Amino acid sequence: MTKRIHALPLQLANQIAAGEVVERPASVLKELVENSIDAGATQIDIQIEGAGSQLIKVTDNGSGIHPQDLPLALSRHATSKLDSKEQLSHINSLGFRGEALPSIASVSRLTLVSKQTDQDCAWQLSGDDQAVEPAAHPDGTSISVAELFFNLPARRHFLRSDKTELHHLQTCFNRLALSRFDIGFAVRFGDQKNRLPAITEPAEYARRIGKICGLGFVRDARYFEQQFDAIRLHGWVGKRSAHRAQTDVQYFFINGRVIRDRIINHAIRQAYGDALPAGRQPAYVLYLELPLDRVDVNVHPTKHEVRFRDARLVHGLITRAVEEALDDTGTSPQTQTELPLATTQPTEVRDAQPVYRDHGAKPSLAATPLNKTQHSTDALLVLHQRFALITEPEPALIDLQLADYQLRQQQLQQAIAENRLASRPILVPTPLTLSSQQLALLDQHRQLLEQMAMVYDIRAEQAAIKRIPYLLSQVDLQQLTSAVVECLEVNGDDEAALSQTLQALLPKSPILSQQQARDILAQIQVEPAQDASWRQKLDPATLTGLFSN
Repeated sequence: MTKRIHALPLQLANQIAAGEVVERPASVLKELVENSIDAGATQIDIQIEGAGSQLIKVTDNGSGIHPQDLPLALSRHATSKLDSKEQLSHINSLGFRGEALPSIASVSRLTLVSKQTDQDCAWQLSGDDQAVEPAAHPDGTSISVAELFFNLPARRHFLRSDKTELHHLQTCFNRLALSRFDIGFAVRFGDQKNRLPAITEPAEYARRIGKICGLGFVRDARYFEQQFDAIRLHGWVGKRSAHRAQTDVQYFFINGRVIRDRIINHAIRQAYGDALPAGRQPAYVLYLELPLDRVDVNVHPTKHEVRFRDARLVHGLITRAVEEALDDTGTSPQTQTELPLATTQPTEVRDAQPVYRDHGAKPSLAATPLNKTQHSTDALLVLHQRFALITEPEPALIDLQLADYQLRQQQLQQAIAENRLASRPILVPTPLTLSSQQLALLDQHRQLLEQMAMVYDIRAEQAAIKRIPYLLSQVDLQQLTSAVVECLEVNGDDEAALSQTLQALLPKSPILSQQQARDILAQIQVEPAQDASWRQKLDPATLTGLFSN
């Protein structure tokens, strides 16, 4: 007889979720410390007993949890870090799912104690008891996870030896400690104690890196920093001869988040090229900062994986930056290790999201705070991924796609005129289908094309494009080359004609979020110098017809 569909008991559902979130004791440590970081802690103390199976305790001096919210903290899909679906494209916290604590509580004996500054005392809650009780505790939060997997003997059986689990715990701690230099850590693994004071001076970052990665890495590493558009990559890479047998010194952070990503690993190994012997591993501590809407962290429950909006661009940027750092022999490694590694704080990334910065736009086009002469975005309504309905200074319908298109056209034109057009690399140069006459034409006008941020690798019977203008990143490469060749055939070295051709290739992009709409509106003055066909005044009849459709 077919069984009827039924809802799973809450405890069973939490234990199933724990199978994704809680792989081993190190997973618990990661989730607890990330919560402390999100709470604004400047000091985090960690206590580990029995390789994590007996006790994992994390204490911080963060903002704490309101006593009425303590039961919610152990409930599924309850969080203080998300309020709306729009925030999913701009996640600036390490945790946001609201699954970790209830999942951990379902497979352990969890005790949560927290005190906010304005509370007279702390309050305590146990995972198996919903009664909140007063307790003694300084400002901040302590979470104790005891007897991990006590109610799931099969999962406990699959834990490795204490030595292996301690290794995973130490690796997890190292990643977290390198993610934020401005946070102090005190950790006790059984009888072993380690203290890492908070560091505010960039010149002192090497001290923590040396403790975690070893003085040999600090001695042989090269520091570099590169920025392309709104993407910044900086950190230390071990020189080509300083390869290792294991991946124990490979740390990569995106907006302060520990990441293990195949695209990134491939990009770094490609930068080392043939200098990396088979079976050997590069060593690096790297930090990538990019606007929050250009990377999706909502991919996997453990949040170790991400999805880039432009993976090829990120891959190419990492490869080129690491290559240049490895090839740079102008400074000795000892001098370079004294250079700072800037702390990657999500708040800094969130505040640095100018859509058009370094794309060839004049400073006057940068997003600025709105005033009475600009369009108001307080009550912004975006329609059909294209239009914005505004009410000040008067009711109007803004064609955001057209306005964005015209802004990018103007930026491209200005950048070409001022010889400062930003380019981006092509990760894998794609062979192009061209006749011998067209190949000769590209070779003949190579200098003009390079002025337009286009670099071609031209050989006897084929060509491949290596760099293109950043503003044309979404254009099909064959289409771009065909249009360029056609323009050169008709107009020769006419720079203005080629500029118009490139402007015509700019695509119109859908408006996928309110933040994207605000960024565009923030750049559009009421009386812009460019064509204002994107703005249409609204009368009652038009407004009624708009909503009726």
